[in-house]
Amino acid sequence: MEDEKNKSRLKLVIKLQIVWLVIAILFHVVSLIRVGMGLTPLSEAAPTNSIISLCVIYIPLLYLGWKSHLVTYGLINGFVFGMMLFTGEIPRIMMYFSPEGIAAYQAAAIGWLGGILINGIGIPLGFYGSFLALRMAWRKKSNHPIE
Repeated sequence: MEDEKNKSRLKLVIKLQIVWLVIAILFHVVSLIRVGMGLTPLSEAAPTNSIISLCVIYIPLLYLGWKSHLVTYGLINGFVFGMMLFTGEIPRIMMYFSPEGIAAYQAAAIGWLGGILINGIGIPLGFYGSFLALRMAWRKKSNHPIE
């Protein structure tokens, strides 16, 4: 009973991570459109590289989670979202409290806020997904898919 509950929670978290991924990709598509119009991008990262890296990293990762490869998904997911926390979220927050404030952000201020919101949703989802997957794997004592 408990395992079914956790499995359904994990599937829900992965569905929410897919929604998060689509929103993150759309954020960079809008940034790409802005660059094409001669405006500043929404992020300091190159939009095309960001879209490619999001797809290359997260699509296989979410597939592993969906197929219930729990330990692999849990560990890689925790690492990837931990890196996102330290390379994306914390620097943006520190920038806000710097003497220059958001004006120090090379891209548009709306991009700064968008990045904070998108990462602020994605990072907790990622860590919660890792927690659920590793807890289920610990109880099952295996990394094999759960039928």
